[in-house]
Amino acid sequence: MTLTEELAHARVEIDVLKANNEHLQFQLEQLKRLIYGHRAERIDTLAGAMTLPLFDQLASTPAAAPDVTTIPHHVRQKPTRKPIPDHLPREIVTLDLTQAEKACPCCGGERHHIGDAVSEKLDYVPAQLSVLQYRRPKYACSACEGQITVAPLPLQPIEQGMAAPGLLAHIIVSKWADHLPLNRQAGMLKRHGIELSPNTLGDWVLACGALLKPLHTRLCEIVRHSDILHTDDTIVPLAQKGGTKQARAWVYVDPHTRLAAYDFSETRAGEHPQAWLKGWHGYLMADAYSGYDALYANSAIREVACWAHVRRKFYDIAKPAPKRGLAHEAIDRIAALYHADNALRELLSDERRRRRAQDTRPLLDDFKCWLDLHHPQLLPKSPLAQAMAYALRNWAALIRHQEDGRLRLDNNLSEQALRPIAVGRGNWLFAGSVRGGQAAAVLLSLVHSCRLWEVNPYAYLKDVLTRYPSAKPVDLDHLLPHRWAADRPAIPC
Repeated sequence: MTLTEELAHARVEIDVLKANNEHLQFQLEQLKRLIYGHRAERIDTLAGAMTLPLFDQLASTPAAAPDVTTIPHHVRQKPTRKPIPDHLPREIVTLDLTQAEKACPCCGGERHHIGDAVSEKLDYVPAQLSVLQYRRPKYACSACEGQITVAPLPLQPIEQGMAAPGLLAHIIVSKWADHLPLNRQAGMLKRHGIELSPNTLGDWVLACGALLKPLHTRLCEIVRHSDILHTDDTIVPLAQKGGTKQARAWVYVDPHTRLAAYDFSETRAGEHPQAWLKGWHGYLMADAYSGYDALYANSAIREVACWAHVRRKFYDIAKPAPKRGLAHEAIDRIAALYHADNALRELLSDERRRRRAQDTRPLLDDFKCWLDLHHPQLLPKSPLAQAMAYALRNWAALIRHQEDGRLRLDNNLSEQALRPIAVGRGNWLFAGSVRGGQAAAVLLSLVHSCRLWEVNPYAYLKDVLTRYPSAKPVDLDHLLPHRWAADRPAIPC
């Protein structure tokens, strides 16, 4: 081997080592941020952003001096307290003057009542359990000495069960909206003198999931009627012998009807979304998971990619960087795209599509040229090159929103719908069974749809669990969250 060949071979090895070192350094910074850092995707001051103790002794160069940002003087508005809602009950406490205090200090005469000075304080009354006692008079024929009759009991959500609709609704909302596991709820009930095992509460939840399954099926049918869907999935640990395995929760959100339909599967195989969306056609907003590729092979389903995913990849590079670079410029360009598109939010869909072609398409074309210019100059395995490659690989789906003014830039709708699971599994840890996962899909669909409609999920579930057992099939649609909410004033959830 000649000296020239050895030099060329050494340069190739150096490039490979540099790429591997950059990739390992990126993974290290990600690990440090995961353990110690903030999760919010926000960049305030970039210099010295990662001053964490892990392996700091390995740094060979001193950290750059932090930039100084001058904040212009401004007048801070005095905060105002929001009024206490009128629907809350009031307990009137009257504080009157003594007879001596009512006398006028000037003339000694009695002062007259001219009004009231009212101030309100928000108080808390601990939750109370009550008992619904059904008294049914018995009647018998004295002549026949028999023929005893009594009024029938109303149909209950759980026959022969002791839980009324209000308690069942409270348990469901506490778990799927407030992330309280059943063992903690059992402890809270014990403080009221009611001893119930978590297994009993679990059986009630499973029974409610089975009872409301037809309502969930109808909700899924309505969601499938939309020609625009947002979808995503997340991990749900599933208990099995010897430990747990990673099952999946899927969500499909219709931005038009504001309904969310959840599904549960034991694996992340692409066959699950393919089965759920069988026969469906329209715009599908999702991440770049390969399990959706079989759906996109059908020309009736058009892929819409998420700009938040693109931004996140550049953000992960920019956050720990000691100074501004290409990743920061990419974030700035994406921010300009969002800013321009948000200005069109109030327009009708046709006008928004026309204005997008005028206002945001030039930003997209310029960003594409920027990616084409810089991507070939980077080492292929470097994190920045991979972030750019992700954007270029999904470019056709990323600009799909230019076709229809109803389409959004990102998939935040479905990510927000999965957040209750991501937060809750830190408390309830795992699903106890496949049946439990399926019940969770039913109940989460109703609870989160209530949130999208800004109605109180407890009030909704209590009413539905009361009416549903005796409801007719033709009344099913009226018990869905959006139809239920249309007839009632919004109550904060």
